[in-house]
Amino acid sequence: MNSPLDRRAVAMADTGGISDQGPERYGSLADFYRADGDRLASRERDVGLWWREESDGPLHRAAWVRETGELYLVRLGPASLGGGTVEVLATVPDSEQLERLMVGWREHCGEPSSLSWLRERAASIGRRARAGRSRVAAGMAAAPALLLGGPLAGGLA
Repeated sequence: MNSPLDRRAVAMADTGGISDQGPERYGSLADFYRADGDRLASRERDVGLWWREESDGPLHRAAWVRETGELYLVRLGPASLGGGTVEVLATVPDSEQLERLMVGWREHCGEPSSLSWLRERAASIGRRARAGRSRVAAGMAAAPALLLGGPLAGGLA
């Protein structure tokens, strides 16, 4: 279990399919693709080309890599001005979940502060995963009482 795909599968299994680890960063799009061979062979889904903070600020492209589930952001422009840098914002296991979590992206993309909106949505993916894990943990804590017929199971304790 040493390949990036194996490590990603374990991380996603532990978080209900959504990774909320800190952002991975790459100096260039080529570095991003070289770091994981699955990215090269995978189809990508475009999630906007005009993400920005200020109306005259640098533009970013966002895309989702089907094979790895990564939602990434690449800054457009010359390398001397920071262009080409890549940040993995989140890992989302399937396109249906991506659509649910990114509802409204088409209306926001290109607007001032749209990059903040995108980052917030990506961050909410991690918060939702953590909230789901908390609910599962609470349910597991109650399981022994349920199995033993304790007060939570409606039995006489």
